[in-house]
Amino acid sequence: MTVSDPSTVSAPAPDPVRRLARAIAGPLGALASLSTIVMMVAIVIDVVSRNIGQSSVPGLVEMSESALVATVFLGLAYAGATNAHVAVDLFTDAMPAGLARLATLTMWILGVGITAWFVVGSMQRALASTRSNELRAGLVDWPLWPSRWLITIGLIAFLIVAVINVILLLRKQPLLGQEIVPDPAAGTLASPNGTAGDAAALGNTRTRADDTPDNARDGGDR
Repeated sequence: MTVSDPSTVSAPAPDPVRRLARAIAGPLGALASLSTIVMMVAIVIDVVSRNIGQSSVPGLVEMSESALVATVFLGLAYAGATNAHVAVDLFTDAMPAGLARLATLTMWILGVGITAWFVVGSMQRALASTRSNELRAGLVDWPLWPSRWLITIGLIAFLIVAVINVILLLRKQPLLGQEIVPDPAAGTLASPNGTAGDAAALGNTRTRADDTPDNARDGGDR
């Protein structure tokens, strides 16, 4: 029998909507991670300054607050695109597959509507904040309008991800973050969350020489 190379097991190329989601969520997720580091460093410096010099460094508290906004809202799209958001699936796991998919589709459609509402409201608030040059009074006057726009950008990105998930559900395809990916070590296709897929179902089969029964090999030897 022929022994096929596990590396030949591959998943279908991602379609345009999945590539779009990754192109949007990836950079924003990286910026969210960077803003988390900035926030941590600013807080540490401010705490050390207050304990040693008995005073805060002007602007660090305000900067850490803006970094927190960036961490939360710029990371929304990445969480949605990688299926890393908080989910309670005890109820849907007990449903039949078709009904569970319908419930998930309904949830994402509601998510699209609510997020679109948030986008409109946050954009109006960001425009008003920019026109008035909104400031936060503290040790320094810190501008708030950039944070308002970060909220809007993050919500728009998440809205796109939500719409893409609705499209995928209507196509009866896996959600973002649940794509089938190759597992060369096992010779199968597995999803990122650890659920193994059947390679044969996608037209990818693997035959091993040692799958031959012992009695068949013995008969061949005789």
